[in-house]
Amino acid sequence: MPKRLSAVLAAVLCVVTATAALVVTRPAPAGAATGGFDFTKAQVAVSGLRSPWGMAFLPDRSALVTERTTAQIWRVYPGYTPALVTTIRNVYTAGDGGLLGIALSPTFTQDQLVYVYFTGASDNRVVRFRWGYPDAQQVVLSGIPRGLTGNGGRIAFGPDGMLYVSTGDAGNRANAQNPGVLGGKILRVRPDGSVPVDNPFAGSPVYSYGHRNVQGLAWDADDRLYATEFGEDAWDELNAIVPGGNYGWPVCQGVCGDTRVRDPLVTWHPAEASPSGLAYANGTLFAAALRGTRLWAVPVAGGAVGTPVAELQGRYGRLRTVALGPDGWLWVTTSNYDSGGTPVLGDDRIIRIPPVGSSWPPASPSPSTSAGPSLSPSPSASPSPSPSGGPGPCPSPSLSPSPSPSPTPSPSPSPSPSASSSPSPSPSPSPSPSPSPSASPCPSPSPSPSPSPSPSPSPSPSPSPSPSPSAGTRSCEATIRFILSWTAASRGELTVRNTGTLPISAWIVTFTVPNGLSYVQLGSGGYTPRGGTVTVTNQSWNGTLPPGAAVTIDFAIGWPGGDVEVPVATCTAA
Repeated sequence: MPKRLSAVLAAVLCVVTATAALVVTRPAPAGAATGGFDFTKAQVAVSGLRSPWGMAFLPDRSALVTERTTAQIWRVYPGYTPALVTTIRNVYTAGDGGLLGIALSPTFTQDQLVYVYFTGASDNRVVRFRWGYPDAQQVVLSGIPRGLTGNGGRIAFGPDGMLYVSTGDAGNRANAQNPGVLGGKILRVRPDGSVPVDNPFAGSPVYSYGHRNVQGLAWDADDRLYATEFGEDAWDELNAIVPGGNYGWPVCQGVCGDTRVRDPLVTWHPAEASPSGLAYANGTLFAAALRGTRLWAVPVAGGAVGTPVAELQGRYGRLRTVALGPDGWLWVTTSNYDSGGTPVLGDDRIIRIPPVGSSWPPASPSPSTSAGPSLSPSPSASPSPSPSGGPGPCPSPSLSPSPSPSPTPSPSPSPSPSASSSPSPSPSPSPSPSPSPSASPCPSPSPSPSPSPSPSPSPSPSPSPSPSPSAGTRSCEATIRFILSWTAASRGELTVRNTGTLPISAWIVTFTVPNGLSYVQLGSGGYTPRGGTVTVTNQSWNGTLPPGAAVTIDFAIGWPGGDVEVPVATCTAA
């Protein structure tokens, strides 16, 4: 959190102190087992997203992911096609605002409440809605200042069951030190938005202040809270947050040694960091860096930090969010479609890093030889009872029929949300029960990072010769989806998945430009009009697709409005 000194003498002292701190935080050489994770085996698990920002895990281990610029929430699962959950209404995406953080109620299996933070017409706010009823929103917290920059946006439930909200100064420095303004703060409220009686300032949701732009929150094993903070032009910060703490912005910058404010644990130059999401695992804090295009791993014990280590440096571009998944893997989102990014094929993506000792390639987290189950919404599914006996879904991917067994678990059918869902007579959320520190997972099968056998041809019991262990098949499937928008450029996405048992490095996809579109720009780079055939061949930069893996390609489309047919694409592998 950069903080500008108001006196020349104090500025000199701060620079000297911060320089000394920089020596302590110089990155150490990266290793294969940083923080208990094997970064040499990082994998692209999901592709084709657009500026993903927040992430929250459902009980079945799939994740809900917000897209800042589209105001859409997607349900994702490694190796599956993302499914659109809903589009949040009245979201304004100017500057760094938009649809930002997301969190699930600690008692989600009972109350099915989803919380989101977004930029509206006049403020930033937190709302909640019941799973399946996204249009029936209840405002939890409003009046957070909005601006072109400094919108904060991370929300998370703490070990105490309270909702923590990170805000920015919205470009107005004075907000951070003003106790009557919610900007430039970390806020703490009950799940219904009311103020806890044990907050540091009576009657106020303010938990800490003097922040410029906090975008990462995480707790360690001893329930200590940490936050990452964007600086202005000198220092970014990792802070230990205490109730009522003043973190100095805009009076003080970096490590200042002023007893009136709290110094950061770690400082970085913005070019090395611009930190956003934050996660804790195995005695380590992981901070996703945007300008720094890396994942910082900071050892922490007893509130003290060790030497930060830079991982994934420059490998995937800008990194926005990091979370410890219920599968034990680290999940990291890219942010290359945002300002300052350079998107490449497949962006934006979710990267997963396995714990040390996990099988590689992992057989359980993603499909391999099946035709590729999808996370498409299932409006006909009926709710399954929650543990409390109420009407509560236990969301899980709906699998399409597969001609061959898959090592992934077979989740049970469950209702999937839809943007067009109609509210029931009383869908409005009501204050939830006193939350417990964590929600109980649904009793459904789910993948784990432990080794599990992947399918392979097995000898036939018949007298006929058996295939050799090296025999296999090469096949692929192609799916197309369209993202249609009046406020932004419409686009299409082609996803090619290896459905065989052998790697493929060459494939050809063909489809006809459907009714509802005026053209498709893909394949040769030219415009193919409606009714024309588009032919797409694999390019060298896509690399080789292992079994079960997929690659997604964006393409331009002409959409005059109205309905669009879904084309049938054929894929041939070689």
